[in-house]
This record gives sequence, C-alpha cells and structure tokens, in this order.
Amino acid sequence: MDPKKIEAQIAEAARSFDAELFTKDYIETTSDSAQLVRLLSFLSPRRDQVILDLGTGNGYVAVAIASAHPECRVIGVDIAAQAIDRDIEQARIQGLANANFQRCDGVRLPFAYDHFDAAICRYAFHHLPQPETTLDELGRTVRSGGRLVLADAIRDDADDVDFVNRFQEMNRDGHVRMHRDTDLIDLVSRHGFDLIERFESSIVFSRERTAEYDDLLARTPERVLQAYSLAVAEREMNLRFRILNALFVNRQGRG
Repeated sequence: MDPKKIEAQIAEAARSFDAELFTKDYIETTSDSAQLVRLLSFLSPRRDQVILDLGTGNGYVAVAIASAHPECRVIGVDIAAQAIDRDIEQARIQGLANANFQRCDGVRLPFAYDHFDAAICRYAFHHLPQPETTLDELGRTVRSGGRLVLADAIRDDADDVDFVNRFQEMNRDGHVRMHRDTDLIDLVSRHGFDLIERFESSIVFSRERTAEYDDLLARTPERVLQAYSLAVAEREMNLRFRILNALFVNRQGRG
C-alpha cells in the first residue's frame, strides 16, 4: 500500500477516534458485557503475565483485565493520542498500577521479541492499514504458545457486492477492510497462529441518513441489505454486523 495512503488512514483514524471514543453513543454501541466475559475466558490471564491490548480505544478491555487480574500487567496501545491520555488518567483514578497505555500506529509494535504472553484486539483489526505486517509483529512479540484473541466485525457471506466496506468507508474513520470470517481466519493462520476456538456475537451500528448513504442503499441488492438486518427510519439507519470472536495460539515464536 502507498505509504502516503497509510499515513492518511492513520491520521483519519486518530482524528475520528479521539473525537468519539469516550462519547456516550460510542460506549453504548461497543459495550458488550457477555462478549467481554467470553473474550477474557479465551485470554485466560494468569499471574505475572504481560498482555497487549491492541487498539485499546477507551480502555474497555484493558481496564477489565487489569481490574480482574491485578497480578497481570496490561499494556494498551492505540493511534488516538488524546484517548490514550484519558486512558492513563482513568487507570490512575481507579488505582490500576498494572495498566499502562501508550500511542502506537498498530503497524510496527515498539516491543521486544516474546514480550507478551498474550494479546487481544477487539474491534480494531479492520482499521489496521497493514494487517499482514501487524500479524508478523504479533507473532514476533507474543511468545511461542501465547494466545491471540481477535474480535472483529465480518463481511457477510451473502455480501457479494462488498457493501459493508463501502458503507464503512463513508464513515471516514480510517476504515480499511472487513473480511469474511474464513478469509480472516486464513489470514491470521498464514502468519503463524492456529485457530483453537471461536464464537459469534453481533453489534448494531446507527448512522444518520444522508443522500450519500441513501444512494448506496438504492444501489445495493435487497438480499444483501437483509443480510445486515437493515432498518431505515426518517433520520437514521441501523445495521447489524456479525462479530467473529476467535482464539488463536502462536504456533512458533519469532525470537
């Protein structure tokens, strides 16, 4: 990918998420306590482990891990600098000395070989501008046998016109690509991780109706819109995306 395009996508994502990560609407949309419990079960934190939260956002996952497992150390990274500052303050207020946050573009990870015992990436993978590089970096920084927990929205199998990616690009938040579940699993597997277990959840996105969105809907086959449970009201529209929640294990370290 063109380095200038990557830089533009990273900047776009940083601007968007700095503005919305701590808003009430964003928190309500992305919070899912039942999913979180199962993801933490996949992660299975243990004493003295160091865990990476890649794309930590508002710290939803990192804070949950740090709170429930004070014997672990959690490092949350994200492109949104203002959000990272708020995460640091949130951890300080809650007395979570085992939670650290720092800015990172998600392409190259500023950590040593085998630095982490496990990593989690929730709702951020489709924003990564160079996912193959990031997966190599995860393979390098997560120890051999370490866990990778990935949760991300997926393109429905019925979506043969790539509607979901066109829809997401219109939000201008640094979106790169949502994959079909089989393609996403294959991508991660090609970079040294074996799939162990998976489950599905879902998330509903609301968008304000605009002429641009209406035009996209008009050009999209009804069967595709039905696959995403499209509901259109006078001023807004809702779509439901399936979420692939997957546990992988690093089959070999890169150190």
